Amino acid sequence: MFSPVTKMSGNQRNLLLGSLTIIAVSIASACYYAEKSGGEAGTNSATAQAGQRAQSKSVAAPAEASVIRTATSTAAPANVAPPQPVEPGTIVDAHNKKIMPGAVVLAGDQLFFLTPTSLWVADHASKQLQAGGPITVAQFAPPAVFGGVPVQELCNLTYSPKRNSVVVLDKSGDLYEFLADSHRWRLFRSNLPFLPGQPDPEFIDLAVLDDKILLLDPERNQIWKATGPARTMSGFFPNVFPWRARKGDASLGDSAAIACDGTVYVIKRYGPVTVYGDGLGKSAPQALLRFSRPDGMRPSRLITAAGTPLFVVERENNRVLAVDKKTGRVSTFQFAASADLRGLVPHSDGFWLLDNGVLCYRALAKADKSKHAVATRHQDSRLDGMIMPIAGMRLPRHAGVFPGARRLYRYGVHEGLDLFYDAGAKTKVQMGTPARAADSGKVIRADAKFKDMNSAVFNKVMADCLREHKTSAPNEDLLRGCQVWIDHGNHLVTRYAHLDKINPAVKTGAAANAGEIIGFVGVSGTGQNLPGRARYPHLHFEIWLDGHYLGWGLTPTETMQVYEDIFGNY
Repeated sequence: MFSPVTKMSGNQRNLLLGSLTIIAVSIASACYYAEKSGGEAGTNSATAQAGQRAQSKSVAAPAEASVIRTATSTAAPANVAPPQPVEPGTIVDAHNKKIMPGAVVLAGDQLFFLTPTSLWVADHASKQLQAGGPITVAQFAPPAVFGGVPVQELCNLTYSPKRNSVVVLDKSGDLYEFLADSHRWRLFRSNLPFLPGQPDPEFIDLAVLDDKILLLDPERNQIWKATGPARTMSGFFPNVFPWRARKGDASLGDSAAIACDGTVYVIKRYGPVTVYGDGLGKSAPQALLRFSRPDGMRPSRLITAAGTPLFVVERENNRVLAVDKKTGRVSTFQFAASADLRGLVPHSDGFWLLDNGVLCYRALAKADKSKHAVATRHQDSRLDGMIMPIAGMRLPRHAGVFPGARRLYRYGVHEGLDLFYDAGAKTKVQMGTPARAADSGKVIRADAKFKDMNSAVFNKVMADCLREHKTSAPNEDLLRGCQVWIDHGNHLVTRYAHLDKINPAVKTGAAANAGEIIGFVGVSGTGQNLPGRARYPHLHFEIWLDGHYLGWGLTPTETMQVYEDIFGNY
């Protein structure tokens, strides 16, 4: 996830640095104080719902081409009103329509931005930044399918100088590569099962080390190295599950993000940073990076490059920390409560930061006071007051059961939160545990006469997933099993799945009050109902806003933090 600014020529570096002087005041001011508007191309409901601000509005679906290998047309459509002025640093397409990317990297004199369905490229970045106006990007959407491998939801990206390419991670675990010179897409690595047993590997972040793509996997307590299309990947550490790690073993089970400048850095969910020197491997030295951690750290991204500080983005705290990698000195940069801090481009003298579709610049010399009050991010007001759907339950602690996690056995993306038995919770989740409405609303689906799949149907569904390298919508509905859906109004819907049965009093079209029992935990749709397989009862709970599951367009770490904001437990 680091941006190799050190690969730029001296002239490019000087030009970019010069542009900072011209635009720093206007862009930083806009980023720090201005209110941003929603409803732009490339935005996603998860970003809006999970938090632009309490008064946020519904947003439109991304206006992006489905299959494209070259830039979209720049011809202006007929009968379009003249473009309106936009603030400096706003990411716009050729028609002056705002784009809402979630990640960015710098490669030479190009900026690459990522939305859930497309890559966007700003050529002549130094010139555009120097101009102090909007940043115009061209769209390069990947093909819908690469040789039988469908693109599902683009999550994050990194730049490989040795390959001169941008490598993009899909939430299904597939990796794609965009060649910077030819502007062509190709499949880097298809995600296929390569390890025995459970849990599935879960790639939550990526970085570059030499010619390797590093994939951070807290579920398997591992950093995998991908060098190409080979099915099998090797890890840098012995295969020790997080719950079995001992002193001296790698400890990645609660990790949040990874960064690399030749040395590898991994940050945990509440702030500690582990440094792995001299590359990686069984004998790689590892130590904690010593720095003064602010109270309440909630890192969402970790980004660095050679010659720059280690930048910690805290989306939920609206804060960026710049940590000197040698001295541990911390500089703090606070942003307004209406901010939405996403990707970052590091520089030796400062950084550019994506905030609500605007690329803002902050200079290291103009840090805020370290004791500046944290302006926590505004949550979408539609999520206010929501309660856990199982009484006495607390949120799980690992990314693999949250929305956006990959489901390798069916080549899909998980769209909900799985609530299993948790030894530290007040409620023991088992067959028949009551599930309750998370908020008041109207029942729009109640599977009163549900009949689960038999072996033949279940096996056909699995065969479909294998053949299609994805989970189709009809098959995903079968795999959710017995369900209740509640419409809470204002484009907010919750779903309760894998139920053993529903409450007979729950009827389609009837009102449901928050806390009302709507069904009972089971294993329906999972295949565990088949003879000899009745294991792992749990509630699969989904939150949908504006037509997308909560977490769409966010990284796994960002999604976990959004759920923490709704239900507490952090």
